[in-house]
Amino acid sequence: MHRLADIVADRGHPTPYEDAALLMEYQDAGHDPADVVYLSLGETWSQAAQGLRDILASDLPAYCHGYVLSPYGLPELHRALRAYISADHNLDDAAVLGTDYDVCVSQNSTRNAMFHFGRWLRETTPASATGLPVAVCSTPGWDYSGVYTALGYEMRHFSLNPETGYQPDPREIAQLLRRARRDTNGPLLLILNAQHNPTGANWASDTVRAMIRAALETGADLLVDDAFYAVYNPDIAPTNTLRILLEEVGALPPSRRPRWLAVRSLGKQYHCNGWGIGALTAEPSTLTQLFARLLPQYTYVSAVPLQAAMARWVRSSASNSYLAQQREEFGAKRAEVVNRLTGSLGYPEKAFFPGESAAYLLMRIPPWYEEDVAHGAREDFRRHCLHRCGVLLGEAHMSTPGQPVNDSQGYVRLYLGAPLPSLVEALERMRAAGLVWNRTRDRETTV
Repeated sequence: MHRLADIVADRGHPTPYEDAALLMEYQDAGHDPADVVYLSLGETWSQAAQGLRDILASDLPAYCHGYVLSPYGLPELHRALRAYISADHNLDDAAVLGTDYDVCVSQNSTRNAMFHFGRWLRETTPASATGLPVAVCSTPGWDYSGVYTALGYEMRHFSLNPETGYQPDPREIAQLLRRARRDTNGPLLLILNAQHNPTGANWASDTVRAMIRAALETGADLLVDDAFYAVYNPDIAPTNTLRILLEEVGALPPSRRPRWLAVRSLGKQYHCNGWGIGALTAEPSTLTQLFARLLPQYTYVSAVPLQAAMARWVRSSASNSYLAQQREEFGAKRAEVVNRLTGSLGYPEKAFFPGESAAYLLMRIPPWYEEDVAHGAREDFRRHCLHRCGVLLGEAHMSTPGQPVNDSQGYVRLYLGAPLPSLVEALERMRAAGLVWNRTRDRETTV
């Protein structure tokens, strides 16, 4: 892991991040956080695409260090992403760029874009609307509640279960949307995350289409979270939610079309989360509202040198080669982790879900640990694992920073984006510490 002083605020400054608090506690116990194998948040601090870094280190145009008089992002990157998203999602025969949809640069994170989309939905709600706005998403899932409850939305969830490969049930979602529509005539938002975080499941295309149709029937708006669209095992085809959405929406008259937004993180696919750059796709008038009206209220176009480097990178053949190699590596890492879980750690196959997309794997907390928790002898398994062997795993259901930790339903999340040697070392440390499925070591009761 990276040196703590470089990534965590100095002491005396409260942190909303549970991982930061755990790592400082670990350091206070006399350990060196730099030795931790960090498999929690989806970060390595070391894997940014070398070709992208090389471009950033090259001579970039002088104008990219100044203000950009376009709210849609650096024009060079704006043009590159319009072409990239259209090609990568195979949209040319499904919809018309500039008419049915358009693409702009997302900056300051896709989370920021989700927030302002929800804000815009609320602002354009008639004053006569009754009931709270409602956002519908999966459980387990990403921290959508942290975004939307801050805007006054009520969260409602549809369940994902390991027994069904974490595939949604369209009938459950249709019922949930109909019930929500009876409760409010304000904004109703369905969130789709087909390359699912945190399970790694790739939702089936017909399931996603049924979910979109249920949204259209109830007048719900749609958020497509495509953060991990480019991250998947090489033997699958990722479900193309954006194309399915455009096919379904395009069949409707304009008056019946929902408001929708698709977010795509470039940080996730190129290991540069700190850049905060991605692509936003929506109907053109929606992007006009988000960028030409709302964005100037709270920020300027930022990180322009990073946008200049990204523009060159996404247009290069090297970026395609990088993603192809990364998919091969993800496939190999999933296979190795599965082999070690079922081998030296003794996990039955039903006790973890290997996934096939996104960058994570869910695994059950060993039953002996849950028994100790029931008797009050244990605390959080993530904390226990960190102190026992220097491995920090992730939450299986992401929590809102600064709020109580969500119930992870007996699972933890393992980030697969770390280098293979780090994953092997983490699992070997867990084995050596007795953090296996069937415990054979002494039953210590304190951390």
